[in-house]
Amino acid sequence: FYLSILFWRKITKFVSNCLPSLPQKSASDYNNFDREFLSEKPKLSYSDKNLIESMDQSAFAGFSFINPKFEQILNK
Repeated sequence: FYLSILFWRKITKFVSNCLPSLPQKSASDYNNFDREFLSEKPKLSYSDKNLIESMDQSAFAGFSFINPKFEQILNK
């Protein structure tokens, strides 16, 4: 048991020394996205109100934004 702990400590130290440090990027850095993808206009897809209501909505607790353009659809 003792030897296995030493072995894993050496491995983790070796691996951490070998990995390059990555520069911190900002949240608005999109360099890794394809330019063609970024140039596409976003499209809203139709969603079935009954399907949405049947799903667990707890992940959205506290989320209060409603797009004004779709407020009428939600109130139907």
